Amino acid sequence: MEISKEAIEKYKKIYEKNTGKKISDKEAYESASNLLGFFKVLHDCAYKDFLRKEELKKHPKGFHLNDGVYSCLVCSNHITEKESWYDELGPKCLNCQRAIDKKVIPKYVCKNRDSWYAMWQLDDKFGIKHQTARKMTREGDLKARIIKDKAGRDYFYVFLIRENEKLS
Repeated sequence: MEISKEAIEKYKKIYEKNTGKKISDKEAYESASNLLGFFKVLHDCAYKDFLRKEELKKHPKGFHLNDGVYSCLVCSNHITEKESWYDELGPKCLNCQRAIDKKVIPKYVCKNRDSWYAMWQLDDKFGIKHQTARKMTREGDLKARIIKDKAGRDYFYVFLIRENEKLS
């Protein structure tokens, strides 16, 4: 996108008024280009979100994403196309979506990341290693919501803070 000389001059005046400093044409052009680029990214994200919301009107229970690589809101694993599910909660892998559908984990886990800990966070925040956390879960000292994969194996552990008050 080309930025006009008039727009650069306006930008320089606004910049000087707000900062008290003068900048060169080159600096103004670079700053304005960066600003336009940032707004293009915001616009593209908003448009993508709009299109997904329109698609949800056609498929209210959700649909597979087919336009890139995403991170699951719960387990953070990378997901694409048939491995993905998108609904009103956002993008998830099929294992985490199944856990939500079966009410293994509550829906708010997708929207409120500060309401729970992942296994790695127990080590990071509290010094509780994975094996110790599993043992504490078996013994009832920790309550884990265990997401299973399609084969029924443990896939991901969610420790809701409200169910594990000892951790806070």
